[in-house]
Amino acid sequence: MKRYFIAYISLLMLWVTACKKIDVTGDEHTSDIRTIGDFIHNNYDLSLLSAALQQTGLLDSLNTDGPFTIWAPDNKAFNDIGIKKPDDFDRMNRDSLRTALKNLMLKDRLYTSVIPTQLDNRYACLGGMSSYISVGVIGTNADAFPTAFNGSLVYDVGKRNLGMKNGVIHILKGVPKYNERNTQEWLAADTTLSIFVALLKKTNQWDALKTEGPFTIYAPVNDAFRNSQLTPDSIAKIDLARYKPLAFNIYTLGLKPHHILMNDMTVIGATSARIDLGDGYSINPNPYGGFNVYAPGGKWNYHTPGGVDIADGAKGRDIMTTNGVVNRINNILLYPDSLLIK
Repeated sequence: MKRYFIAYISLLMLWVTACKKIDVTGDEHTSDIRTIGDFIHNNYDLSLLSAALQQTGLLDSLNTDGPFTIWAPDNKAFNDIGIKKPDDFDRMNRDSLRTALKNLMLKDRLYTSVIPTQLDNRYACLGGMSSYISVGVIGTNADAFPTAFNGSLVYDVGKRNLGMKNGVIHILKGVPKYNERNTQEWLAADTTLSIFVALLKKTNQWDALKTEGPFTIYAPVNDAFRNSQLTPDSIAKIDLARYKPLAFNIYTLGLKPHHILMNDMTVIGATSARIDLGDGYSINPNPYGGFNVYAPGGKWNYHTPGGVDIADGAKGRDIMTTNGVVNRINNILLYPDSLLIK
């Protein structure tokens, strides 16, 4: 997958891969007694996942021969997106929930130590989506390398590579969010992003978002625009010829083929790294909170509001579509008037 990360990120990955001695651990983790379904059903920290699997009729299938690899969000991960008790799954469409759960499952037994140490390894899930599994190189034990499944970090040793009779379980700190719609369709369906959609249409970026991509989108919620006196009416009146394109295409990273998940920077140990936007501008989507925009000369947050972060916490983060990933943000990234052509 083509990315436009600045060069030193690539050099960092090459250096750590070349210089680290890797200790690979294999199938000695395997238990001949427990199956995946039984383990999940009897693990208190996975009780919400167990409830979802039971509701969709999938739990028993995880006691069959397999082998399977399961990426299992724990209770805290579900709590972070507002799911506190088993009854909360009753509000969801059963078929959609079933597909989402199957997209946590891979065929075969896959330990993190055998996944290539790079971003965006692609593996087919049983629900039909293609997953993005990223592995970095920090430390000397391949079992403990930082790993993320579709943007959700995997817990450290003790909660990953849990070998079962019919496969392996990795416990996740987050719930991956995947939609069976493309980026344009997903944005159009979210009424809290209607002003952003109006901006995309005005700036001739909208139609591209139904094409192959992939795209990485940072989408300010409606209140972010209103707080900067930007409304659908004022956006309709913008004279685009007066502005540098970056004033408005920063939110789509210029429609270049990016697929950037927030924890990508964590996985490669480069949380201060920046994405080049051209004309001396760059952006750092920090996974620990905040979006920092740098103006020419390395001026930090020079033309941008402070406190730009993910809107709605975990629910607004790393929303995967069929052709990209969307993050809902709580403020605009640049003041448009700072990019007027003089």
